[in-house]
Order: sequence, then C-alpha cells, then structure tokens
Amino acid sequence: MLNRLLKCLRWVFVAGFFTVFLPETGFSQENWPGFRGGNLAGVGQGVDLTQGDQSVRFKVALPGKGWSSPVVWGDKIFVTTSVVDREGPESRKGLYIQDLQGKVQAGKRSWEVLCLDFVTGKQLWRTSVFDGEARGTIHIKNSYASETPCCDDKVVVAMFGNRGICALDHDGKVIWKQEIGARKTEMGWGPAASPVLHEGVIYQTMDNDEESHLWALDSATGKTKWKTQRKEKSNWATPFVWEHSKGTEIITPGKGKVRGYSLEGEQLWELGGMSSIAIPTPSAGKFGDNELVFVSSGYIMDIKKPVFALRPGSRGDITPGLLGGLGDQIAWKQGMGGSYHPSPVLLGDKLHVLLDRGTMSCFEGASGKPVWEKKSLGKGTMGFTASPVAAGDRLLCASEEGELFEVMLNDAPELVRRIKLGEMLMATPALAKRSVLVRGEKHLFRMGGQDK
Repeated sequence: MLNRLLKCLRWVFVAGFFTVFLPETGFSQENWPGFRGGNLAGVGQGVDLTQGDQSVRFKVALPGKGWSSPVVWGDKIFVTTSVVDREGPESRKGLYIQDLQGKVQAGKRSWEVLCLDFVTGKQLWRTSVFDGEARGTIHIKNSYASETPCCDDKVVVAMFGNRGICALDHDGKVIWKQEIGARKTEMGWGPAASPVLHEGVIYQTMDNDEESHLWALDSATGKTKWKTQRKEKSNWATPFVWEHSKGTEIITPGKGKVRGYSLEGEQLWELGGMSSIAIPTPSAGKFGDNELVFVSSGYIMDIKKPVFALRPGSRGDITPGLLGGLGDQIAWKQGMGGSYHPSPVLLGDKLHVLLDRGTMSCFEGASGKPVWEKKSLGKGTMGFTASPVAAGDRLLCASEEGELFEVMLNDAPELVRRIKLGEMLMATPALAKRSVLVRGEKHLFRMGGQDK
C-alpha cells in the first residue's frame, strides 16, 4: 500500500511538471526511466556545467556499439550495446545520399545490457542476453542496439530490434526473453522504436513493411497481453503514454497516421497529415484547464512538416478537412514547424523544436503562436539527431559533431557554452541527480552533479 501511495504521489508531481520548472531545492529527481525520461518527456532538473570540460565527473568506455540512451534508476545506470567479433563500418555524420540501402553487418555478435554505478561509472554487471549473427539489415547510421531500454523498481526492459526483447532484474539476472524474427523495413533501414513501461505493462510499436502492430506485454512475465494490428508501414517513433483528466492513452506517431489507443489496445482516434517519416515522440502539458498533447514530424524531403496540439477525449478520425478546418479536437497546427529526428520539448509554457541543422523554433504551447523561428544555435552547428532535454531553465543539445550545447531561452536561443566531448553523439541525453548522462560512440559521460 505504501509503495502504491508513493507511486501515486510521484505521478501527481509529474502531472504538474510540465507547466513549471522543477524546483531547485526540496526535490531530488532520482530516476530517468526510459527514452526522454518516459512521461517526463525530456524535462529534468538543472545541471551545473559552469566548469565546461571540467564538468565531466566520469568518462567510461562502453563495449561494442549502440545508439540507445542510458536510463537511471536509483544509484544504477543501465545501457544496452551490441558487441561483434570484427570491425564494423565507420559511423557517418550528417545527411547524405550514399549507402541509403541498409545492409546486414557480418560477424558473431552478442546483445548485452550493462549496469554502471551512477557515482563512479564502475561496471557493476554485464549480461549477454542474445548471441549469434545479425538477422536483419540496418541503415549505416543505425545500430543493433538503438532502442533505449526502460525500467522501474523491479525490471529493466531491453528491446533489440530484429533480435529480441527481454527483462532483467536490477542485479543483471534475465527474468524472461523472447526472440523476434527479422522484419523487412523501408530501404532496409532496420527498427529503432524504444519500448515504454507503464504500470507493469510494456508497450512497443512494431512498424515495418510486412505486418505492423502495437504490442503490450506483461513486464513481469513477458507474456503478451494483446496485439493490435496497425495500418502502418516502417516507422521509428517511440510511443508516448498520455495521462490526462479523461483517462490514459498510448499515442503512436506514424507516417500514415498518428493514433491514440486505450490501455486495452482499442484504437480511439487517428490523425492524418504527417510527413512521410514521423520520428519525434510526443509530449504533453497543461495550460490552465486546457490539456494538450503535441505530435509532430518533419522529414526533410517532405513539404509537410506539421506540429499539432491535440485535446484529450478524441474519437474517430480527427484529420483536418481539405479546406483547412481543424475541428474541435485540434487546438492548433503549425504546418511547417516540425523536426525530422529530434523530439520537441515543452519547457514551461513554450514548445521548443530543434531542427537537424542546428536551428531552433519556439511556439506558445497554448496557442501555437511563434515566439521565434529557425534561430541558429551558433556558428558551425549542424547534425542534430538526438533530442534536446530541458535541464532547469536550459536546453541541452547533443550534436553529431561531438559537442554538448547549453542553451538559454530568451527572445532567441542564447548559447551559453558548448562542451566538446570528442566523439560522435546521436543518443538523447539523460538527466538525474542534477547530472546529465551523454552516450557517445565509444564512451558514457556523466557531467555535473556531486560525487556522493
């Protein structure tokens, strides 16, 4: 009973989290339980980076390769990787037209979950869950461990694309695992959507060119609770669990349509009009009595790059009409405001959108009115795949060029500092205990916070 009460209190706090900054005193944000912190949607406490490069508390080498983000529970960091017995292709930065067709990367391989001590970075355990040869093709900028794990106080759930899904306890023991067959994806780019864990249930989108579905599994046993078929093709967006006054929904961005589902797998509504690739994960906020969820997409080769703000309680098809009418369930739309890879982050009452080439836009969350649009973060800024995270009143943005940008938000984005970490960054940072964790191509960095 006490654990349930504490859990409820924690989520009461999270529910009000989106309209105010986390307090600087009186609360310690201990956990970062999934991609973008799960329901925290990329928002956390402030991090002191005033020492620049000297803010790095530890830098530890990670075996193998993976672009999954670290997650945190208590004093433990969990991260996934894929280790192979031979040298793989070199990672490439930026957008390009070479090697668009995905390929199978050869070699004997293991898919692993690692646990590190939060303070020191010391490896506490390392568990190989699957082994063998890769079964599916991936884009050269993808990896065989791109899906960010998720966790709670009992389990760590890791998804490895075309290989399998598993759960471990916090001591590294495999509780259960399921093999997953390779599925064909557009241009052979492979999967990348991360699992979401909510009240003991895992939600995983399985969008591909063969058969797509939303999958719900019991986190304790791995048993399937339900599978709902989706009229969707290959896509790479992580779902979002939206808790609002009218209920709880699982929101799944898609290139065909964004859809909302009940916790029992019933499709509640759908929204068309996204770009032909829809990668960003939604976020939600409350503005007075108005609750909104923000969905977006912005494939660079598409003429549609929308951001939608949706009200709770939708049913049926809420796609805007041909004459531009939005209907009752769409609060506002920005037709060209969306980003390709990075997920927008709601900080206070404003939605911030980081574009791949290092510019940023800001919209009023309640109305969609532009505050400023496509302002550069500074000279030489380019190549952003990771989503920004909000640390207190600052945004932290990790670039493919290997720099962490600290950005103050005023009438325009003001670059406070850029910290060179020296290796390619594509994983979204994690925030916990007033620290930021940044996964690079070869190392995990912890910056800020205290060594105790």
